[in-house]
Amino acid sequence: MVTVAVRHGIAGAVVVGLSAVVATAAALRVAKQAYAHEPEQQAATASTYEPLPLEVAASVQGHNGRSPIHFSPDGEWIAHTVTTNETVPRDAMAMLYSPTGVPFGEGDARMEATLTHTRTGEVIRLGNGNSTTWAPVWSPDGQRVAFYSDAGGEAGLWIWERERGVSRRFPAVIVRPLFGFEQARWSPDGQSVLVKLLSADLTIAQANAMSGAGRGGGPQFPEVAPGQPSVIVRHHDPAAGPGADAPARRSPSPSPAATDLALLHLHTGEVTRLAARQAVHWYAFSPDGSSVAYAVSKGPEPNTQQSLFDLMVIELPTGEPRPMAEGIRLGYGIECSWSPDSRSLAYIASGQLGSGEIVKITLADGTQQALHSGRMPSFNSGHGEHAPLWSADSTAIFAVGGGELWRIDAVSGRGTVVARIPGWNVRAVATPFGRSVIWSGDDGGTVWVIAQEDGGAHSGIHAVNLAEAQTRQVLKEARTYSGLYSISASRNSGQIAYVSTDQQHLQDIWLFDTDNGQLHQATRLNTALDQYELGTARVIHWKGIDGEPLGGTLLLPPGYRPGVRLPLVVNVYGGAMGSTFVSSFGGRGGSTPAMNMHILATRGYAVLLPDAPLRQGRTMTDIVQVVMAGVDAAIEQGYADPDRLAIIGQSYGSYNTLSIITQTSRFKAASITAAVIHPDLFAGYLGSIGYYEQGQGNMGGSIWEHPQRYFDNSPLFLFDRIETPLLIGQGERDGNLVPANAIFAALERLDKPVELRLYENEGHVITQKANVIDFWRRRLAFFEEHLKPASVGGGRKE
Repeated sequence: MVTVAVRHGIAGAVVVGLSAVVATAAALRVAKQAYAHEPEQQAATASTYEPLPLEVAASVQGHNGRSPIHFSPDGEWIAHTVTTNETVPRDAMAMLYSPTGVPFGEGDARMEATLTHTRTGEVIRLGNGNSTTWAPVWSPDGQRVAFYSDAGGEAGLWIWERERGVSRRFPAVIVRPLFGFEQARWSPDGQSVLVKLLSADLTIAQANAMSGAGRGGGPQFPEVAPGQPSVIVRHHDPAAGPGADAPARRSPSPSPAATDLALLHLHTGEVTRLAARQAVHWYAFSPDGSSVAYAVSKGPEPNTQQSLFDLMVIELPTGEPRPMAEGIRLGYGIECSWSPDSRSLAYIASGQLGSGEIVKITLADGTQQALHSGRMPSFNSGHGEHAPLWSADSTAIFAVGGGELWRIDAVSGRGTVVARIPGWNVRAVATPFGRSVIWSGDDGGTVWVIAQEDGGAHSGIHAVNLAEAQTRQVLKEARTYSGLYSISASRNSGQIAYVSTDQQHLQDIWLFDTDNGQLHQATRLNTALDQYELGTARVIHWKGIDGEPLGGTLLLPPGYRPGVRLPLVVNVYGGAMGSTFVSSFGGRGGSTPAMNMHILATRGYAVLLPDAPLRQGRTMTDIVQVVMAGVDAAIEQGYADPDRLAIIGQSYGSYNTLSIITQTSRFKAASITAAVIHPDLFAGYLGSIGYYEQGQGNMGGSIWEHPQRYFDNSPLFLFDRIETPLLIGQGERDGNLVPANAIFAALERLDKPVELRLYENEGHVITQKANVIDFWRRRLAFFEEHLKPASVGGGRKE
């Protein structure tokens, strides 16, 4: 037995009313600088404050969005997972898991399982400061916490005892979760825990090797000192001659390895393996503890990205697995729940092709019943996370669809709206984590829903009177709330916990008291950012294709003066509505340092995130029309300098960026990251058939059905028209590198200016601090060279 919990105090955790929060926030946002383009104005307007330092921007912490927030039964503590600014070491075989078994399903940041007191702000870190710990969950009696940790060199299940403040590892097993929501599940009596384990006959190294994640014949990186960037740079300048580095080749990313689903008996140390070497996603005890249900992935539906699952039930302690539903469509495979009486299961048909129907399965005879009526919306959120919520008496099911909360009779399937909020979209129901019963603090009369205002400028909480189907707004903030796993409630205290950001603040947990309407900030993770004045955002509007009203989030430097024209960087992502990120820190994905647009805003740039709706088979023509209309709006409204435009894109946004610069020469510089989509759709098609035919690729059929459509949407065939210098940032472990290498090779062959920076051991997003700083330095220098911003500065607060 070892003591691994250490206690820290959090200063400044206070209880305040909403008006005080708004007033304080307004006081902190007083503009302090102005920026100018015209030379004669520079002396009077140049900033005297430094921009947001890259070291600070790359050293932020956050909350793991898929490791749930869990209240202790008494409501005094919340268990949650903090992502640090450190990264977990990888090796040649560590694509999905580290050498110690830490999963990379949520990125490679080192995590800390954390307990935070809801009133005092006291913090308990469940770890020794060097290990990775994550997914803490309270026991039913509130006396223990189960969590994962790689302390000692292997990912294991640990149990923390509240009374003594010590932790013990469950012996002789290695846990094998991939995502944060694959946390330990306590039995209702608290005597056992349900977890995913590495197969007993495998070591971590063997399992990592079986995943096919080795580096293979990839590039050899230079030896560097600790903390220094490890990067291969291939550069082509037409004036200097061709680059000399050869393209790198790697094998495609593997699927996650199958695992064992097991029952760990805490008092005896015995292990009961319920399912062996299966791709289990969702798993849960029945409320009465007599059975376990789980969902097993069977792979994708042919030629689609739709995942198929079998839903299984095992009667404990010695029952055999019994299939309750086979080949059902689910997103993540976790959209399932038990009825409170343990007699039924329900799931939402989700994923790319999911109908959004709720299906109830009666365990006694295996009967499946689709619960629907003609006017009900789809309950497929598109996020693949939402499960049905039951009434306490198992007679009704609640679900969110079409921005509304519905109640569906569990026998007749008849549905009624219980929460329709004009101007708002209901996104989730506040309920205790791990509970399949809809939560109410007043014996079923009122529930609380999380909603987002149309346009995305505000988020809030609404009270719903179920008997009268009436709603009442109890909280409204100019903030963005994180997803389902960052929302929880306490049956004891009546508090709702949620993670939120705004344009000035990164993620923190806030607590809303449903009894008195007060807010309480539970965590303060990134106080270093408080020293700097960051950019401010607004929504601008324009007309899209066929006069469609569109908008975009425009992030401006701190202290921006109306009428001053700035160099403009367009951050594009096809299909996303950029205007909805007006209250999100640093724009879309801004909580990730590599994508934090405040780095640009505090250096004198404006950043535009445009709405970018796309029609099937028209991606290239649509993206240039809607984006350039937004650029023109920023120019016409006096924000942007038409002679200093740049464009950036991440992942699908990299393909969109290439599509745009092949059709216009107005951008002076372009930078893409995570270029995993081949610019020749024919070359990429056979490796991602479902992606192109039914997924984000948006072609609506095969290359044989629509050859001209694939050709018209392949930017490669227009590369000879590119006049914009291109900078590429790529993770060495992000797919097979063929698309990034093809982009570089084509532009090199055409004698176009292009640079590819390949970062060792990085995945789809560049996350390691040294590499983040290196790429931002190069990208800033690249934009400085081609856009020449008139003033460089940000805002250290006085």
